[in-house]
Amino acid sequence: MLLFFNPKRSNKAGRGFIERLVDLDLIGNVLLLGAAVMFFLALEYTTQGMAWGSAKVIGLLAGSFLAALLFAAWQWRKGDGALMPPRIITQRTVAASCGMAFMIYAALINLTFFLPVWFQAIRGVSAMRSGVNMIPYFVVNAVFSLAAGWFVSKVGYVTPPAVIGSAVGTAGLALMTQLRVDATTVQWAGYQVLTSAGFGISIQQGFMAVQTVLREEDIAIATAAVVASQSLGAAIFLSVGNSVFQGQLIRATAARLLDGLDIKKLIDGGAASFRHLVPAEDLPAMLEIYNAALTKVFIVSVPLGALSAIISCFIEWKSVRPATRGDKEKAIQQESGEEAEKNPG
Repeated sequence: MLLFFNPKRSNKAGRGFIERLVDLDLIGNVLLLGAAVMFFLALEYTTQGMAWGSAKVIGLLAGSFLAALLFAAWQWRKGDGALMPPRIITQRTVAASCGMAFMIYAALINLTFFLPVWFQAIRGVSAMRSGVNMIPYFVVNAVFSLAAGWFVSKVGYVTPPAVIGSAVGTAGLALMTQLRVDATTVQWAGYQVLTSAGFGISIQQGFMAVQTVLREEDIAIATAAVVASQSLGAAIFLSVGNSVFQGQLIRATAARLLDGLDIKKLIDGGAASFRHLVPAEDLPAMLEIYNAALTKVFIVSVPLGALSAIISCFIEWKSVRPATRGDKEKAIQQESGEEAEKNPG
């Protein structure tokens, strides 16, 4: 690499430090981080038992919403110099790819986090055995992701696997909500394989889609936006899942379904040790309550998966095959010409 790699010299190489610093859009970064921090703090407070209607939670949510609005306005004002340039983010395929990525990761994060909890709490297995039980999920996801890539390279279009994969994955998530305390191995393994296969097909299509419709110089920003959407969806809905799960256990305590149990101690003890905190005669009832709380979390993922299938329908039908790359360039030039005619100034 050191001897033979000769990178192209950037056209910004001669610019000063201050000019480069301004290009980083520090104001946009501060607004975005502020909105995210306030939102996650609000979710964290709710998982600690604070009511959604409390002044602190409402204040944080309102502040997060205001910061998000200011961020959007600032991005629009900055134009191509923004952290997320509106010209790129509002492009149909880029927006659809970001939305699909957000929903897929939001749907899957609760499954990958809480299914091992289900294995340990309901099945009574160790953390290591729980990890072994998750192997089919990750293997199938990787295999179907590769198969989808091969399919797209042959057919040329990313929209069909994006839509079909998300629909199949959503069906798997719906089945996950039917897990019971006495679920068989065929049931829990089959449900997770169906979910993994479906989203394995669709999970990478957003990256291929943005590379198909954009100019080369815009691809990096669009790809980063898709990655950011994945991370944001996972971060937000993992907090939501925790809030739903703990809220269900707290409500069970309020309904006197867990008389004599310290719910905070039960939650802090985790899935591996909660069986030792419950009297043997109360364990069957506790397992039902714990299972109901976990399946409520899986229910949250179902509409998210369905939304990913709907949003993926808006990805443009443009081929990724090399034979049609010339058509891509012509289409981009034509769109640029139309924009120039609309905005002659």
